[in-house]
Amino acid sequence: MAAALVVGYAMLVWNKIQTPQFAGPWLFGPPGARWSVTEFADLECPYCKTYTPALKAWVQQQKDVNLQWHHLPLDFHGSAAINEAKMVECAGELGGASAFWQAVDQVFKQTRSNGLGFNGQLDISDVSPQALMDCAVNNKQISLRISRQAEEAIKFGVTATPTVLIKDNKTGRSLKLEGAADDVMLLSAIDLLIQKNN
Repeated sequence: MAAALVVGYAMLVWNKIQTPQFAGPWLFGPPGARWSVTEFADLECPYCKTYTPALKAWVQQQKDVNLQWHHLPLDFHGSAAINEAKMVECAGELGGASAFWQAVDQVFKQTRSNGLGFNGQLDISDVSPQALMDCAVNNKQISLRISRQAEEAIKFGVTATPTVLIKDNKTGRSLKLEGAADDVMLLSAIDLLIQKNN
């Protein structure tokens, strides 16, 4: 009996070593940035598919801005949007923020959008396809996290994707922009938030 308990405990410890647990929110860019741009997005949204890479490129060019992902799988995109959200969340939980953003990029590259999804699998560094699939199918906390984010989006008055929320982490003030806000709109929103501080 004692030997079985030791083996059971050893397996539990081994599984913890084999499957590191990371937690979001998933940030792209410097964690301590003054400005956070939260993108409310759906992985089956064709507008998000073209907008998210442009937004990431813009964030990379800024020295004091980070990007945070917020799931809002739209009902009319069906189960494909939810399944893809589970996969990218699991990639992040198993491999950290870098794996999360790799998964987002790969889903957008592969999806046919508008609820059609994609065939095949994601190829995420340091995350096995089997572990990713097991997590997406079995991890109830991931499903709950996605549901909570969708509910929070609705509370913020966000009903369409993409929508971005720009937050001044110094003052806590924020501004919501609906649609694919380009670099001029993003910088103008930051300027407006700065003017509100003066």
